[in-house]
Amino acid sequence: MPEQLTDNDLCAKGLAVLEDQLGPVHTLRFLALMSRQSFNYQRWRQQHFGSMSLEEILTQVQSASNNQEGQG
Repeated sequence: MPEQLTDNDLCAKGLAVLEDQLGPVHTLRFLALMSRQSFNYQRWRQQHFGSMSLEEILTQVQSASNNQEGQG
């Protein structure tokens, strides 16, 4: 199981991933967009996970975690 991250560590890692994938300019733009828009968690969850059960979601998370460990 992956290490538990503090809120500060999670933010730092998340920003590092965004900068790595988007670059600094688009990262700042993305963060600005996210802070301006309202966020409907229920709609987001339905769009991304549909009718998946918690068990199915956890299985996919575990699989992704295992794949990431194998690449590192």
